[in-house]
Amino acid sequence: WNNKDVNRCSGSENQVGGVVNTNALTYSSGPPTFNKETGALEYKVASPHFEADGKVALGTYDLAVKSDVARCIYGFSSAPIQASISILNDSGEQKIATTVVNEKNGWLYLSAKGFTFSSPTIKVKLTQEAAVVAKKSTISCMKGKTVKKVTAVNPKCPVGYKKK
Repeated sequence: WNNKDVNRCSGSENQVGGVVNTNALTYSSGPPTFNKETGALEYKVASPHFEADGKVALGTYDLAVKSDVARCIYGFSSAPIQASISILNDSGEQKIATTVVNEKNGWLYLSAKGFTFSSPTIKVKLTQEAAVVAKKSTISCMKGKTVKKVTAVNPKCPVGYKKK
């Protein structure tokens, strides 16, 4: 996604579409970029691998995006959204992190914690299962010489009628 997508989907240049928070010392400016090949939002962060006391520095990344903005950008319906978060180091290897995805009060919250630094890329992939469309069928129901056709997902004859 880009600022044009956020502006188009939020309805205004002055409306907040989402917020990114990280403890990295340097990071990508603006919203995450959308990689069309992978279908993932990507955000680059960087910090020293070690703290001043010699301990390994652990990263945090939080993304809150308005649900309707995310749905608009991806072309999703109002059905539930699934998301996966991956942290990749410079050589493309998956880094271990605790990830949380939650949708509440019109916002989609994604969080990754406990990954190690240097300069990992955070990838967030949103998906949504296609809505299952129930197929309607028609049956004929009889009561004496009267015939009624009933069309529904799970058609049943009215009381007093029998399936023909």
